[in-house]
Amino acid sequence: MIVLFMALFVLGAIIAQNYIYERFWDRDLSLDFAFSSREAFEGDKLYLSEELTNRKPLPLPWIFVKFQVSRNLKFATETNPDADNNYYQFDIFSIMMYQRIRRKHSFTCEKRGFYKIRRLNMLASNLFHTKHFNKRLECASELTVFPRPIEDYNVQNILFKNLDAMILSNSLINPDVFEFKGIREYLPTDSLRFVNFKASAVSQQLMVNIHAPTTSKRLEILLNLEPYALRTDPEIYEQSIRLAAAIAKHYIGEDVKVGLVTNGLDVSTAQPITIMGGSSSGHLYKIYEALARTAIPIVCPLFAHLLDTLDDTETVYAIISPNHDDTMLTAFSSLESRGISAHMTIPAFTACNIESTSQIAIWETTS
Repeated sequence: MIVLFMALFVLGAIIAQNYIYERFWDRDLSLDFAFSSREAFEGDKLYLSEELTNRKPLPLPWIFVKFQVSRNLKFATETNPDADNNYYQFDIFSIMMYQRIRRKHSFTCEKRGFYKIRRLNMLASNLFHTKHFNKRLECASELTVFPRPIEDYNVQNILFKNLDAMILSNSLINPDVFEFKGIREYLPTDSLRFVNFKASAVSQQLMVNIHAPTTSKRLEILLNLEPYALRTDPEIYEQSIRLAAAIAKHYIGEDVKVGLVTNGLDVSTAQPITIMGGSSSGHLYKIYEALARTAIPIVCPLFAHLLDTLDDTETVYAIISPNHDDTMLTAFSSLESRGISAHMTIPAFTACNIESTSQIAIWETTS
């Protein structure tokens, strides 16, 4: 009889704890993830903090946490890689009533990008491990990894020297309409937009305003990520993006208004990326962020068509393009005849059959 009562008691306890755990296991139970920083550069080391909190008088002897992260964030352990270049991280907890557990997972940012914690699942069991409970969670933590600007002195020395000359030339040639210096007689080479009609009426001859050279220096980075071969090494595009970051960093530091246009799409919105000119530190952050979020396109419009539409003679264009086919080179060569100041850098892993000039530089980079 005692054995029967004990059996009934155990059975009742199992049924009761099954009911209690099934109804209350995830009540007042929270799991939070947070990156140690919202931004970083390639190569930086960060950590992912994990906090499990149980705010109820019900212990959870076994909780299994599984979440998916990009392989571009190099954790100490990698398991179950999938076709999307992601892998799973696992964690096991045993948490008592009214307890909080914190853990940190260190990792290295190996590649630029915009990252989130994905497919976050929590699996728990009751006291006797007779039943399992599963819950899918959302995670709002995000990390933006900026491209690390190229620090190759040779390429910077050649590229910046050519761009500096173009920017200085443009600032001297193009007058600043807000910097008035005086009035003189009209010459056939003067633009009619500078005619001073009041002074012309008084002197009975055409007079024009004289303006000081412009103080506004403008540079626009045109980043072409258009594929140029069936099997192009993706690293050549990553190097191109790092070079764009280096140019933006250098010239914003020189108080030049820098803009960015690329045919890569934003990885989250799938929208084209265009950033107007600016020269503040906040503007540099905006360019870094755009480059971090740039997705390498598989198919995109010809970049040469964009070059055909350029008409701003007061802006210097820094073109970065691994693609150097005939269409691209023809479009570039037509810029000078239209009075457009432009310089093109061609990143390549091997020697090109194109000679470097004052307008074209071949950058033999390494992966």
